[in-house]
Amino acid sequence: MERIGVLGGTFDPVHKEHIAMAEGVKSELALDKLIVVPTFVPPHKTHSECAPAADRLAMLKTAFDGLGAEICEYEIEQGGTSYTYKTLEHIRGKYPQSKLYFIVGGDMLVDFKTWRYPERILAAADLAVFRREGYFADVAAERAYFARRFDKEFTELSYCGKHVSSTKIRIYSMFGLDISPFVSESVAAYIENHRLYPPTAAVELVKSVLAAKRFRHTADVAACALDKAKALGVDRDKAFDACVLHDIAKYVDPKTFPEAVEKDVPAPVVHAFLGAYMLEKVFGVKDGEILDAVRYHTTGRADMRPLEKLVFVADMVEEGRTFQGVEELRRLYDTDFDACFKECIRITYEHLVQEGKTPHKYTAEAYEYYVKEK
Repeated sequence: MERIGVLGGTFDPVHKEHIAMAEGVKSELALDKLIVVPTFVPPHKTHSECAPAADRLAMLKTAFDGLGAEICEYEIEQGGTSYTYKTLEHIRGKYPQSKLYFIVGGDMLVDFKTWRYPERILAAADLAVFRREGYFADVAAERAYFARRFDKEFTELSYCGKHVSSTKIRIYSMFGLDISPFVSESVAAYIENHRLYPPTAAVELVKSVLAAKRFRHTADVAACALDKAKALGVDRDKAFDACVLHDIAKYVDPKTFPEAVEKDVPAPVVHAFLGAYMLEKVFGVKDGEILDAVRYHTTGRADMRPLEKLVFVADMVEEGRTFQGVEELRRLYDTDFDACFKECIRITYEHLVQEGKTPHKYTAEAYEYYVKEK
């Protein structure tokens, strides 16, 4: 009996981990064929949204060339909301005598019970579940649930997928940073030749005023924040702009705008207040949420809005940070954002106190508001 694996995703862009996972799973399941199904995504004009379907298809075809994979355009051709049960029933209709496996990560396994018509999915294909780096599903509990609700089992794979952020790849490309560690040469060439992720005006602006190290930090903050924005209900475009612009005044002499910053503000946080002032008065930014996210990204404050919290935390936990305890903060960022935010406030305040420095009044207020027991 022919054995077929089905792998879905946005693939924006397809990266090396997609290929490594496909090869590993294909070998482990002894698949005769792998069908890759890119998801339909409505066209958008904003920078934080998905690349056009034609480009994602082209990248998939070049990335999987020679690997014996079939690129299925069913969901793109159907348009609208993609439902897995419809896709798998379509593929089942084409291969009625084959053994089908639908390949999912452990994070998707946990959410599977909430999908549209999970029984129809399992009637069309068996689930094959691979682990993801940094994410540990309770496989035993899920297996028991499957047996109880669906009277079915799933195949647990030994392959463990590395964490690679497509968001980060898109942002690095937009910033003109090296993406070769993440994508194949052919995909990198396609992205460059088609200017698939062009820089926004904000990116061009900060590139002209930031040093290379700070520019990369800015890209990492943006990538970190965008991967969390949707889960927090934060507008992705606002999150992107706030992160890109948060350090715009890092190298500006405060004397250039003496009215922008209050007296006696500690030097390390001056650029935040100065940046918000410049964005509003010089560059015409009117969005109060973005301005406040920039203004308070170093100090915090009491009663912060979600965007402010996100930028504050992303600035501390982005992958370039190396201070003691940052790995635990990143773990919290992935699992419990509120706990991570409070810990970031605590660390900021207590570090200053331990060094004999007086925390800015907004930092002290944030500590009182969020951390100190009342």
